[in-house]
Amino acid sequence: MEKQIVVPIDYSDISKGLIQLADEWALRMSAKLHFLHVNRLPEVSYYPGHFEQVDQRNESKELQLLENFLAPLDLKAEFDLSHEYGTPYFKIVELVESVAADLVIMAAHSHTMLGRLFLGSNTDYVVHHVHCPIYVHRQSKSDLAKIVLVPLDFSEANRTVVEKAVAWAERTESEIHFVHVMMPIDYSYYGAEASWGMGKAELEVTEDQGLEAMEKFLSPMQITVPVKQVVLFGSASYLRILEYQKEIRAGILMLAGHDHTVAGRIFLGSNTDYLLHHVDVPMYVFKS
Repeated sequence: MEKQIVVPIDYSDISKGLIQLADEWALRMSAKLHFLHVNRLPEVSYYPGHFEQVDQRNESKELQLLENFLAPLDLKAEFDLSHEYGTPYFKIVELVESVAADLVIMAAHSHTMLGRLFLGSNTDYVVHHVHCPIYVHRQSKSDLAKIVLVPLDFSEANRTVVEKAVAWAERTESEIHFVHVMMPIDYSYYGAEASWGMGKAELEVTEDQGLEAMEKFLSPMQITVPVKQVVLFGSASYLRILEYQKEIRAGILMLAGHDHTVAGRIFLGSNTDYLLHHVDVPMYVFKS
């Protein structure tokens, strides 16, 4: 359960939506919000002691700007404010560790070049280096369906993602689509390239096996919302997940981000990283 939530913000309209979402989330979970704004370091003066004085003087001003920005939003949850000078992603991770955060809620701006730089320098780093879940916020589109898309790899982390997805779907009156991506069979290896009938039969069996594995994984869990189980085929999981999300217009993508082992970094590199840059809906990445 999230009790300490870190929310990096700037002064954009996107941040206003992010702050209001975080406030609702914190109220629901009886959590405390930790808002953070980071400015790049001011120019260094070689005059002894001057740099510290510049920091001190601007710190008070920046906190006042933060208070003024938040005041019209009429927040209901408990929160505190932090301002730092430095590299944003370093400061975000430092705050996450210092307050033992249970969740990070942060914005992924647009897919413009500026947006990609933001993702590259901040969101990507945070996803790889914090040990708590991250909710990457994007402004919702009105034509999205009430569908929570959950890719499954049958790991232990996926069990918690399923629980989170069920709670989300209950609250938003949505349905869940569980998706498992399987590698396609190379029929030429079996000498079956000339027999479409044989290849098709083998493909159907493999899909059935995938559905059986999904049912076995999900059956012990308490799922109280409408669900659909889908097996997709493709050599790149992230491409098939993205294609399916666009096809069904899912309103949120929830998946496991695994750990910082070599396997975890490969997973993040091939799936989560790609989806962070290319999906245009909110994304919840669970990490334990």
